[in-house]
Amino acid sequence: MFPPLTSLALFLSVASTPPGEPPATPEPAATQEAAPASGLVPPRRIDTVAVPYPEAERAAGREGEVVLRLTLDEHGVVTESEVVRSAGEAFDEAIRTASRSFRFEPARVDGEAVACQIELVHSFRLDAAAPPPQEPSPPEATAKAPAPTPEAPAPADGKGRETTVSGRSEAERLRQSAEAVKVISTRRAKARSADLGQVLASQEGVEVRRAGGLGSTALFSLNGLTDDQVRFFLDGVPLDLAGYPFGVANVPVNLVDSVQLYRGVVPVRYGADALGGAVNLTSAPLEAGLHGAASLQGGAFGTFRLTLGGSYKPAADGFFARAHFFADTTDNDYPVDTEVADDRGTIIPVTVRRFHDGYQALGGGVEAGATGLAWADCFTLRAFGSTHDKELQHNLVMEGPPFGEARYGATALGAQLLYEKALPGAVRLDVLAGYGWQTTELVDVSEWVYDWYGNRVNVREEPGELGDGATDQTLWQQSVYGRANVGWSLAKAQTLRLSVAPTLTLRTGEERRPATPSDPDRLAAERSILSLVTGLEYEVDLFDEALEVIAFAKDYVYAGRAQEVTETGGWRSKDRDLHRFGGGAALRLRLGEPVYLKASYERATRLPRADEVFGNGVLILENLDLAPEHSHNLNVGVATVPLRTGLGSFRGELNGFARLADNLILLTGRDRNWSYQNVHGARVLGVEGAAGWSSPGGLVSLDANATVQDARNTSAEGTFGAFEGRRLPNRPWLLANATARVSLRQLAFGEDELSPFWSTRYVHGFFRYWEGLGVVSSKDTIDAQLVQAAGVGYRVRRGGVTLGLTAELENLTDAKVFDFFGVERPGRAGWLKGTLEY
Repeated sequence: MFPPLTSLALFLSVASTPPGEPPATPEPAATQEAAPASGLVPPRRIDTVAVPYPEAERAAGREGEVVLRLTLDEHGVVTESEVVRSAGEAFDEAIRTASRSFRFEPARVDGEAVACQIELVHSFRLDAAAPPPQEPSPPEATAKAPAPTPEAPAPADGKGRETTVSGRSEAERLRQSAEAVKVISTRRAKARSADLGQVLASQEGVEVRRAGGLGSTALFSLNGLTDDQVRFFLDGVPLDLAGYPFGVANVPVNLVDSVQLYRGVVPVRYGADALGGAVNLTSAPLEAGLHGAASLQGGAFGTFRLTLGGSYKPAADGFFARAHFFADTTDNDYPVDTEVADDRGTIIPVTVRRFHDGYQALGGGVEAGATGLAWADCFTLRAFGSTHDKELQHNLVMEGPPFGEARYGATALGAQLLYEKALPGAVRLDVLAGYGWQTTELVDVSEWVYDWYGNRVNVREEPGELGDGATDQTLWQQSVYGRANVGWSLAKAQTLRLSVAPTLTLRTGEERRPATPSDPDRLAAERSILSLVTGLEYEVDLFDEALEVIAFAKDYVYAGRAQEVTETGGWRSKDRDLHRFGGGAALRLRLGEPVYLKASYERATRLPRADEVFGNGVLILENLDLAPEHSHNLNVGVATVPLRTGLGSFRGELNGFARLADNLILLTGRDRNWSYQNVHGARVLGVEGAAGWSSPGGLVSLDANATVQDARNTSAEGTFGAFEGRRLPNRPWLLANATARVSLRQLAFGEDELSPFWSTRYVHGFFRYWEGLGVVSSKDTIDAQLVQAAGVGYRVRRGGVTLGLTAELENLTDAKVFDFFGVERPGRAGWLKGTLEY
C-alpha cells in the first residue's frame, strides 16, 4: 500500500532506469534514526511561488486542505502533480497548477541527486495568506507552523506543510492501477541511437518489424494484434493527425518523454475504437522558466538525426510557449543478400549495397497558451507541419528486380485547440478540436529496368517499376476531429467519466498518368468516413485502495461514403453505415504486500481506417467492402511492487492474454496487389513475463522479458477457410529481450555518470506464408535471429547544463536480420550521439 501521510518512513525512487524498466526503489529507512545514517536527504523547496486563493471559494467563505503527491526529477523539477486528498476542484486546481512551478533542491542518497515523490499538505485559510515556501520535513520531524513573514503570514490555525517521500513513481502508479498499461520512460533511450521502434520492440508482447532501415514501412504488433488494430496517440491526439504520418517507429525518440502501452483494453478518455490496445506518446511536462534541448546523431549508412526543442514559462500562471523541430536523413545503403544473373544468365547469390532507399524527413511544431485564466484553467493552441520523402528499393517482399527511380512522400499540416476547466460541482472538462491536412504522392514513371548494382540494364516495355503501368498520383486527405471528456467526482474515491470523440475524414486524389486517356480517374472520387465513439466509465477505489474497479461502456457509429468505377466506366455508390456497442471492466486487487493481481476485459470494436478502406496511396490498394473487426480481449496478470532487499531491488510481472476476434483485418497479397482483407475468425493466446534486478545503489541493472503467443485462424469460411486452425502467417510466436547496464557516478565531477550497456533480442523462426501451403522443403520461413548491441554513454551536469555523448555498436555479430515478409534489415552499424539540455 502507499505509505500514509503520517508515516515517518522515507522512500526514494531512482529515475535513472533504461527504457521500459520500472524505477528501482532504494532501500527505505527502517526507523526514524536510521534515515540520517543511510545518507538519505529529503528534497528542499527553494522557489518563492505563491498559491492563489480561489476567488469563488473566498467569496463563499470556504476553506480547505489539499494533499498533493509531487514527482520530482533528479534536478528538483516537478514533473507530475497529483491530488491525493481533495478539498474540491477549485482548491485542487489552485495548488496543483501552482505546484507545477515549484522548484526543489533535489533529494539525495549518499550525496547523489535522485528523483523522488513527496506528499505535500496545503491549507487554504481565510484569515491568512498562503505560507511561504517551506522545506520538506525530515523523516523524524513533525509538522510545524512556518514563521510569519511580511510577504506571507503563517496560518492562524498553526497548520503547516507536512511532507513525506514515497517510492512510487508516476509510472509505478499507473502500473499498479486497474488499467492494463505499462509506462516506458525514454530517459535512457534519448542518449542512445535506438529509434522509437527499437525502444518499443524491447518490451514484452511488442513486435516492431520494418521493410528496411530508417523511414521504411513498419509493422507494429501488441499481443498478437497488428497495425491499425492498435491505435497511436501523441498526448491523447491521434498520431497521424498530430504531424507524424510516417508511423510511430519513425517518430524521433528525443521528442518523447514516455510511452504508455495499453494492452487490449483502452480507457474511454482516448475516444478510441482500438481492437488490440493503444500507444500514447507523451511530451515532456512544461517547466517553469526557459528550457531547451538538442540532440544530434550520426553514423552508418549516411544517417543523421537532429532534434531541437525549447519552452518558456515565465510564471506559475499566465502565458507559456514551446516549440520543437526535427530533421532526419539517411542513404540506407546497407549490404543485402540477393540473387542476380551472371554473364551466362545463371542465377547466383551475391551481396550488394542498396542503392535507392534514401529517406529524408523534417518537421516541427509550435504551441502557445495560458493557464490560470478566469474562463479556463488551461488554453492551448498548437500548429504543426512535417514532410518526408522515401525512395522505393523493392516491393513489400523484396522479390523481383529492384526499383531505381520509384519514390513516395507525404506532407502534413494541422492545428489543434485544447481547453481545460474545473467546473462547479466537482466537474472537470477538457475539450480538443483539430484539423489535419495531408497529401501523399507516388511517382513511378521509370522507363528503365535496374539491376542490384544500380545499373540500367534495358528499357521497359511499359513505364513503371511497381507493375500495372506508370503511376504519377497525389492523394489529398482532410480530417476534422474532436474529443470532449467530462469527469465527475461523485464521492470519495468514486469518479464518473464521459467521452465523446467524432472524426470526419475526407479523401480524393488525382492520377496524372492513366493507362488510357479515356479511363476514369479512380482517385478523383470523393470519399469520406465519419466515426463517432462515445464512452462512459465509472471508477471506484475500495477497502483503502486495496481494490480498484473500472467499468465502462462504448458506443460506435460509422458512416462510410465512396464511389467506385463500374465495368462500363461509370460510377456507383459504395456506402456503409454501422452501429455497434461494446464495453468491459478492469480491476486491481492487492493480494498483500508486495503482490497485486490485475484483470481486464473488453468487448472491442474497431472501425476500418481510411488507409485500409481507400488504400495508402503507395503499395496498398483499396477495399471498399472491408468490415469492422470485433474482439473479446482478456488480460490476467500478477506483479510485484519493486522489492528492496539487502541484495538489491527486484521486480517482476507475469501476464496472460487472449484475443478472440471476428472479421480480423489482415494485410495480404503479393507483388503489387496488396490490400487489407477480413479473416472471419482468429484467436490469439499468449503469456508474457518480465523480471529485473538492480544492485544496491543502482550500480548494476539487469532486465529480461519474453513472450509466447499463438495466433491462429479459427474460421472455416471465406477466403481463408482452407487454413482453419493454422497459424496466421508472417507473425513471430516466441520473442525475448535482455539488457544490462552499469552506472558509474562521480568519476570526474559531482554530477556525472558513465554508463556501459548491452542488449540482445531473440526472435524464433516463423513462416512467411500460411504454414499449410506446400511441402516442408518448399515452405518460406524466417530463421531464428539473435541480435546484440553494446555501447557506452557519458553524461555530466554543470551549472544547469547537461551534456551527453554516447557511442554504440548495433548488431555486434553482424547477424542476418529479417523482419517484414523476409526483407533484410541493416547489419552491423556504429553510431555516435550527442545531447544537450539546459
